[in-house]
Order: sequence, then structure tokens, then C-alpha cells
Amino acid sequence: DINNGTSTRGKNITKNPRFDSFLHIPIWKCGNNNIRVNLNQTMPLSSHVSIYKRQKDYWPDYIGGSQNIPKACVVTVVRDPITHFLSGYNEYETRLNDEVGTKLRRDKNWIGNPVNFERFEFGTEARFEQFVVDFLNGPRRDMLFDYWNNLYHMFSMTGVLTRFNQLYKRKLTGYLPSVTNLEENYPAFLKETCPGVLPGNAYRSWKKEDRFVHVSEADESGFHTAANSVWESGGRTSRALCLIHAIDYACFDKIPVSYLCKKVYSSDNFVELFQEPAKFL
Repeated sequence: DINNGTSTRGKNITKNPRFDSFLHIPIWKCGNNNIRVNLNQTMPLSSHVSIYKRQKDYWPDYIGGSQNIPKACVVTVVRDPITHFLSGYNEYETRLNDEVGTKLRRDKNWIGNPVNFERFEFGTEARFEQFVVDFLNGPRRDMLFDYWNNLYHMFSMTGVLTRFNQLYKRKLTGYLPSVTNLEENYPAFLKETCPGVLPGNAYRSWKKEDRFVHVSEADESGFHTAANSVWESGGRTSRALCLIHAIDYACFDKIPVSYLCKKVYSSDNFVELFQEPAKFL
């Protein structure tokens, strides 16, 4: 019973009067699988310890009742918004073109009616550049952009704050601004941000060999490599990416802003371009 300061899977802990429960809000492509697996190993899942569900479900069905939220220690993990988008694009393309994705597209007769970016070769810079254009011009909801809701992998990380505030009139207790070295940095972050709320072993470093690896990380088709190359070129697509992630940088201000994005944000026509970033391309 976490509320009583003990856990069947962890050592006794001292109850923190500031918090009576814990909630991790997941953001896709921000270490969710590793966080879920390791926290499940160190604490019992109960109405007082709620850590994970698909982002699109927005938490109301599993957080243990709204009565627990006012005193919950609420955290999340974020990363640089640009690298988040690039990683999400790679995940999207990988799933779109794997065996399951190809079968679904064939069954729905999507293969013969592609979205614009699909007309380009796998793993090319031109394909990613066109993807960004398609993304900014608005997904076609009857087409591939709706497949498995995989665009959630690229959506703004700030969206979770908006929805959480709408549901519970709450703000985050804290956030970790990077997915680097999660096995050490996340437990240390929890110890500092949510002391005395979790079982003692939840604050210990994880085993690196237990790290969850996505299939997309192999980048066999070169999707991530091509997207990263476009970003590093500093061209119009790179500047458009800066525009659509301005809110993420503003809300998660512990994340350093790149030199290129700083230039975009300080430009005389920033407000105009921010309102319609597709004009930049």
C-alpha cells in the first residue's frame, strides 16, 4: 500500500505529506517503454500508482480517480522537439511499411492512392521534405495519415499539458528534459521530484541490458538518417520545423534551443510565419 508507506515489491518508504500518489504522463518517443517496464518491476500497479496508457486515451480511465490528482506527484519526460519529430517520423515510416502496415494499406486500397510523400524513394531527403509539406498542409483523414494513429509520435509534446490541465486543472510537478541515459537520470529525477512517494528501489538506476529497443532504431530503410540530414542542412524545411515546435521550446524551457531556431524566432516575420508555417516551404 503506497499510501501507508510500504510496498510489496520495494522497501519501506517515508510518506511525503506533499504527495499521496504518483502519475507519469507518457509522451510517445520519450522513453515510454523503458519507463513502463522498469517502474512495473519496482512497484505494484494500483489506484495510487498509475504510470502508462496510450497517449491518445488521455488518462481519464486509469489514473485512479480524480480525487487522487490534487496531491499526486505528476511527471513526464520530454526531449528536444526537433529530434522528437525526426524520431517520430522514423517510427511512422517504419510501421507504415512493415508487414502489418503493408497488409492494412492493401486491404483498404491505400497503396494505389498514396499521399504525396510516398511518391518518393525510401530513405531519401526528398521524401522527408515532402512529408513535412504534407504534414503542415493537414493530414488527409481518409488516408495513410490515419493509420494506427501513428502521427501521435510526432505531435507536439505540449499537447499533454493542455489536455491534463483541461481534465484536472493541474500543472506538472516536474519534467525530465532529455531521454539521454534514462536508466540513471530518470530514477535520479524521481528521487529529487517525488521524494518519499515511491518504493525505495524505484529511485535506483536501471540495468542497461534491460533497455527496450524499438525495431525502428535499426533504421534499415534510412528514414531517420535522411530526416536528420535535412534538419542539419539548415534549409527551409529545417526552419519550418523550428516554427512548428516553438511552443514546445517555450513550455519546456529547460531544453536548449538550437542556433537556427533562435534565428527563426527572432526574425521580423516570425509571428506571420508561426501562424502559417506551410508558407515557409
